[in-house]
Amino acid sequence: MGMIPLPEIRKKADNSFPEILKAAIQWNPMAQLPPMKSPYPAAKFKFRGPGEDVSRLFYDKGWSMGLPIIPPTPERVAKILKKISRKPSEVIGIVPPRMGVLTVELAAIHAAMADCRAEYMPVLIAALEALLAPQANWRGAGTTTGTTAMLVIINGPIVKEIGIAYGQGAAGKGNHANATIGYAMNSIAYSVGGSKPPTPDKGTLSAPSDFTGWIFGENEDALPKGWEPFHVDRGFQRTDSVVTVMGIYPPVDNIDHWSVTPEEHISWWAHLITPMINMGGPCATGMMDLPNIIGMGPEHAQTLAGAGWTKDQFAKAFWEQARIPLSAWPKGCSPKILEQKFGPVNRNTLIPITLKPELFYIVIAGGTGKHSHYFAPFPGCLPVSKKVSK
Repeated sequence: MGMIPLPEIRKKADNSFPEILKAAIQWNPMAQLPPMKSPYPAAKFKFRGPGEDVSRLFYDKGWSMGLPIIPPTPERVAKILKKISRKPSEVIGIVPPRMGVLTVELAAIHAAMADCRAEYMPVLIAALEALLAPQANWRGAGTTTGTTAMLVIINGPIVKEIGIAYGQGAAGKGNHANATIGYAMNSIAYSVGGSKPPTPDKGTLSAPSDFTGWIFGENEDALPKGWEPFHVDRGFQRTDSVVTVMGIYPPVDNIDHWSVTPEEHISWWAHLITPMINMGGPCATGMMDLPNIIGMGPEHAQTLAGAGWTKDQFAKAFWEQARIPLSAWPKGCSPKILEQKFGPVNRNTLIPITLKPELFYIVIAGGTGKHSHYFAPFPGCLPVSKKVSK
């Protein structure tokens, strides 16, 4: 119904009603449902041929996303399972939207396909458990028309233990742990969860992040003095290894080579991200209630900390400036909803991007260079953090 006039909406409803009525009163259930297959053990089959033919077979069957895979032979899968403490038959959860049953063995199969090493499995499983929490809204992010991805932030000793990239180019190419964990995670979403275009994944254009997501470790080595790591802000101990996931839109890259004071830096950055306020009509969808994640580059963090600023000071000043007048908001955004949150408003009222400054979550990420990333949340997606268990 979006962006079409009311008469056309009525015409579409009238044309659709006979089909809806027929489905409602003439549907007959199947006499007998097909037998359920046990999720464990996974089925095996024999195949003879070159590796590229295996990749083609898996793609044709809908078991892989289109990138090359490594054949998940029983031997390779057993080698992964042997090095983790979880039982192969254990059910991690039910993956939406197809509601496929995900066992530890099946996660290991997808890990083998993605060349995700056995030592990476605790991080992969923690990420999957976090994604399966209702608050993560994995179903919504995997079926929307929007260009969404799952953001995965990793903290604690595990980052260096298994080689998670957290410095220069942390979320990009050339990082085996990041890439293969993300590849396995999204392979599970695609094959086990059935999140495939054109349906039920309705992504209008989508993005390469559907293959590997946005994955990086926090650069805890670059934390300014007095600033705590992200997982400590989330209530964990510094010595804990933690995975945090959230559904996000592609980030806005803040390029600021010029500001020399926190005030200058925040003024530029706040005006840079204000177009994100309009995403989906946030006052109508509840996006103002959701956390926004700031992947702050170390050099930008030092600009703030060098002037004595804390994370909380930055968040409050950022919140004060990251707002636009009501006149620039989407037509579908009701002033009545905003009045419930902010009191009387008019066309010139400046509306903030979140309800309160505490909804800006700050992570130090990346390496040298005056760049930072701003991640807007997908509606209904809250960050979920899970401690990594080996």
